[in-house]
Amino acid sequence: MRKACVLTNGCPENQLDSGRVKTYLEGNGWQIADNVMDADLILFNACALTQSLELNSIHLIHDIKKQIKDDQRLIVWGCLPKIDPETLFHTHQELSFGEREVGKLDEVIKATTSINEVTANEICRPVSRMDARHRLRKLDRLPIKLLYLLYLRLTAGNYLYRRDDPSIFYIKIASGCLGNCSYCAVKKSRGNIKSKPIDEVMDEFKAGLSRGFKEFSLLGTDLGPYGRDLGYDYDLADLLTKMVSENGDFKIGLRNIHPLFLKQMINQLVPAFATGKIWVTGVPVESGSDRILRLMKRGYSIADVKEGIRRLKEAHPDLCIQTQIMVNFPTETAKDFAESVSLFDELDFDYAEIYAFSPRPGTTAADMAGRVPGRVAYFRELRMVTRALSHATSDRLFRETALGEENIHAA
Repeated sequence: MRKACVLTNGCPENQLDSGRVKTYLEGNGWQIADNVMDADLILFNACALTQSLELNSIHLIHDIKKQIKDDQRLIVWGCLPKIDPETLFHTHQELSFGEREVGKLDEVIKATTSINEVTANEICRPVSRMDARHRLRKLDRLPIKLLYLLYLRLTAGNYLYRRDDPSIFYIKIASGCLGNCSYCAVKKSRGNIKSKPIDEVMDEFKAGLSRGFKEFSLLGTDLGPYGRDLGYDYDLADLLTKMVSENGDFKIGLRNIHPLFLKQMINQLVPAFATGKIWVTGVPVESGSDRILRLMKRGYSIADVKEGIRRLKEAHPDLCIQTQIMVNFPTETAKDFAESVSLFDELDFDYAEIYAFSPRPGTTAADMAGRVPGRVAYFRELRMVTRALSHATSDRLFRETALGEENIHAA
């Protein structure tokens, strides 16, 4: 039997895309190998969201090539081939393509079942390059990494994508977005919003319910514009209304809803959230500074964010809110950064992805003047991660961890 190894180092959407490829290969008679050395075909879904993640992808490709033999084939696909094909070409000259071109695999493996006929509801665990040389090169960022790992551990109960938890049923409802953010190159890979028809989503959801799943995670690059590419006959609020009206003891988690679409749909979304069946949603704020948000071309104000989150919390007081915060965007001043810290404190997010600006090929922000100096940039990122960690060690989160209430008083 032919063997394939499927790898990814990307976001939850990438992980579900890779899970789909695994299902597809198995359906076409392939055995999934855990080790690249045991595989005839290696498929690496490579991330390039940030400069750091792109570098990690390139290092992983180097590592794979050092291990495999001439009769083994490596295919690199996903965001990296579309975001930075020139850098990829220096490392990998064989077949590569983007996520939207994954149909090319049908010809590669001579498929009897096309990948277009396959869906998947399990994610593929991401891999990371952790050899000694890589760790030594990254010692300058070790404090941030260690703090962030501790933060992830403390917030595990509120984090939507618990990678080792098979009890979550994942549904990809869309890919791509309608935004044109000045710093983001993902649109070069994902393109404009492409929504899965509402009936197909509901079929998957009902299948998960019939199999006894209690927790569902809806994934997509941005769930906010869901349905807008299909004639505006329905939107995210319509989908959620249908889902929460189903009988059963279940809860639903949502990937990112762009604050602009949250603002536009808040009146329609509130009734679905008020049922209590939606337990967590992502609202990627990115910055607490209106000036920086305008430079990012995000299309909303901080007042919009506060109002949207206030309305959701009023509808469901126990709702978990996740966000993304970028530090060190070009021209970010001490005042801009302080506004991000202040917003983080005020809204008391249950989980936040903290990341630093990095120039991405083809984006307008990559050519902006006013880069934050290296030492200042480092300490801003460190301070924001530390801030997130201080929130995670609040009494509420301590009670939700194995530390126990008795240790709160001891601390």
